[in-house]
Amino acid sequence: MHLGSAPGKILQSLGEFSYLTIDQIIALHYQEASRSYVRKEVNALLTAGLAMALPRATVIQPRLFTLTGEGQRVVSHVSGVPTKRVRRRDEQDKGHNSYFVQHTIATTDVLIRAKLLTRAIPGIALHRLYLERELKRKIYVAPLGQDTERQRPLCLEPDASLHFVTAGNIEDFFHLEIYRTHLREERFKRKIRGYVAYIHSTLHQQLFQTPALAIAFFCATDPLAETLLRWTEEVLHDVGQEYIGERFFFRQIATAKASPIEMYLAPVWEQPFSDTKTPLLVLE
Repeated sequence: MHLGSAPGKILQSLGEFSYLTIDQIIALHYQEASRSYVRKEVNALLTAGLAMALPRATVIQPRLFTLTGEGQRVVSHVSGVPTKRVRRRDEQDKGHNSYFVQHTIATTDVLIRAKLLTRAIPGIALHRLYLERELKRKIYVAPLGQDTERQRPLCLEPDASLHFVTAGNIEDFFHLEIYRTHLREERFKRKIRGYVAYIHSTLHQQLFQTPALAIAFFCATDPLAETLLRWTEEVLHDVGQEYIGERFFFRQIATAKASPIEMYLAPVWEQPFSDTKTPLLVLE
């Protein structure tokens, strides 16, 4: 199959993002008026055994599509990217997990907007995007402010990461944290202490070959964004690291509805200890 063809483009995007909905495929490649055509092409991939549809926990849950093992091999043969092992039962279990589905869709929405941003703004290039599976069990740190003799190292597992290069060859690198619901305060604060230690280590540059680093928190509601920002300020104050507040960004956003420019360039992001709102990406 030629990856420049319509089904080929869909197959390649499934390889790049792992999971996509029909809406997300349309956002990447088509207009809304092409919805019926996109469904036809996706069904052809299902029939050919190159893609599979995850089951849905409820009828209103968006359906996720992913590659089968054969689909992985086709994409890998053309792109050279190694295949990942596909266990159909595992994928079916994921489809029944509403949290996984909603979180995956929101994370992919953020990544797709990054890709679309580079199409809209010539001065922004997406050097690399990293999916959660590429970051899993990769970043281990001893959280700052913890008794490192007694505490296990913390594994920082961002939901995804983006490495941009903007005009003037300026690099921006973001670990992305997507939060839809509230979580335990101590668990979140331990993650922030881990990020503080990570910022001060050489690990980031070793892993991603860039000194640029920030952490962006995409929150489903304003109260959630306010709470996570406050908890971050408390941690940074407790460990005497207020000055690295500029590395952390927070905002409320409906990831499925926001445009790429609204998501990345609108001056609405908040940072610890700052009264000034800022874009996530600042163009010189």
